[in-house]
Amino acid sequence: MSRTSPPGHRRILLTATVALVAAVAPALPAGAAPIANPVANPVAPPAASPCGPLDVTFVIDDTGSMGGAIANIKTGINSIISDVASLSGGDYKLGLVSFKDNIRVFDDLAAGNQAAVTTAVNGLVATGGGNTPEASDEALNTVVNNLPAAGRPQTGDFLGTWRSNATKFVVLVTDALPGGFDDTHTAVDVANAHQRALDAQNRIKINSVYVPTGGVSAPVVSIMQDYANTTGGVYTQTATDGSNTATTIQQSLRNCKRTDVFIRDHTADTGVEPHGLNPIWTSPDIAVCPTTTPCAGTNPVVGSTSYIHVRLNNPGPNASGTATGNLILYYTAQGGAAIWPTDWHLINTAVNVVVPAGTTNVVVPWNGVPGPGHFCLLARWVSATDPMTFAEGANTLTNTRNNNNIAWRNVDTVRVVPGKPTTSPFTLGNPNPRALTNLVVTAPQGPFNGKIVVDLGQTLTARWKQAGGKAEGVKQVGETRFEIADPKQARFTGLQIDPKERFETQLEFTANAQGKAVVWVNQTDEKGEDLGGTEFQVSTE
Repeated sequence: MSRTSPPGHRRILLTATVALVAAVAPALPAGAAPIANPVANPVAPPAASPCGPLDVTFVIDDTGSMGGAIANIKTGINSIISDVASLSGGDYKLGLVSFKDNIRVFDDLAAGNQAAVTTAVNGLVATGGGNTPEASDEALNTVVNNLPAAGRPQTGDFLGTWRSNATKFVVLVTDALPGGFDDTHTAVDVANAHQRALDAQNRIKINSVYVPTGGVSAPVVSIMQDYANTTGGVYTQTATDGSNTATTIQQSLRNCKRTDVFIRDHTADTGVEPHGLNPIWTSPDIAVCPTTTPCAGTNPVVGSTSYIHVRLNNPGPNASGTATGNLILYYTAQGGAAIWPTDWHLINTAVNVVVPAGTTNVVVPWNGVPGPGHFCLLARWVSATDPMTFAEGANTLTNTRNNNNIAWRNVDTVRVVPGKPTTSPFTLGNPNPRALTNLVVTAPQGPFNGKIVVDLGQTLTARWKQAGGKAEGVKQVGETRFEIADPKQARFTGLQIDPKERFETQLEFTANAQGKAVVWVNQTDEKGEDLGGTEFQVSTE
């Protein structure tokens, strides 16, 4: 097989430990001309096509020097919120936080609170502040990392949910350097400010609005630009008296440019979601390999370092342009109906990837693979410019079917010796409360030349019998063991599994002779909707 990369294809190796190094933008050199105040331009009407769901939190410096800016925000707050409503198609959440040397949460991030936010903005009073540095870095910490007030000089908790399917903005408005809670500005505060940008990177855009009330300060410009540049937000600067702050905020919120990277669920998947392609738990864009060289896919070896290869495709059907984001990988026990995020375990820390047009192959080392070596893998592309289009819930398959940023790979390579039974696990769960689920065994490419036995275990067998013991294409060969009698499809109907329960069953493959076969084992709900499964690729040695 040729390993030559096609045009537009890139391959990236992400090492186990990724150092994210980003320097704060340099200060203006000595003698450089100050940055001129921009002319207040008329605000263009909102884009004809909405940006999709928006989550916006305003973080406003309300010290005494900010009087002009706050007065202008009050004048324009109705227009600002109207723009958010228009750009989002009416699907938005708002939050409001103010700061001096401490923090006050006026409105937690929530939907339907526009009246409360408007009232709170109109109640802001520019007063106090003491020395020049203010707690802007810690105010960002509060909203980016959803911090409660306990243990901090903070009034009110900020615990609202930033939605995965929304473009997320923090609009920071200040005229001062960051100073933490100690009212002094040192190198520690510069590092802290940059860390807040890293915390938000590829999740939340920070639109930094600088109000140069005392004249333009190069150190302030540097830090405010770093907030925006690191997170994909916009740096803007108002007039010295803050008289155009509201229109500047409106202009910055138009930065909802979207990209569209997708990971295929199926070979026929073009990134259009939702889709009805099945199965969607055998993504062709995810494979586990023993080395960094691409392969068709193998099982990871317990205790070793395996390499997960993920193909990122750009563009999808919803937007275009070079995208930047994080690829995050998870694993869970091999089976169906894994609940998000409860049943999934992190494989790698979020790592930054740039995806130009074409296909980018990302290779992530999986160090110290845990036992038993049979897993479901989930890949999630998280980007500030490419949010999920569907709000994620507990049902992993529903999330995957509706978001082209998510792909699920559950393929088990089973090698058997003719006449010798070989077992492999299949774990059952249920994302639906107090509902019955079915276990289905299918041979999509023709029957397996041998015998397949399913061992449900004591508990599931008892529950299945209590529900009526209904099945098709199976025959009982032991207390909890059932042989698949119909080589095309067999089904156990009415398994009672509660959402927090997980049961491991065993599949036993015994081949009669040399050959290969594909066996699908999956769960469905009472209506027949797929809940996830595993593709067993069985071959004889």
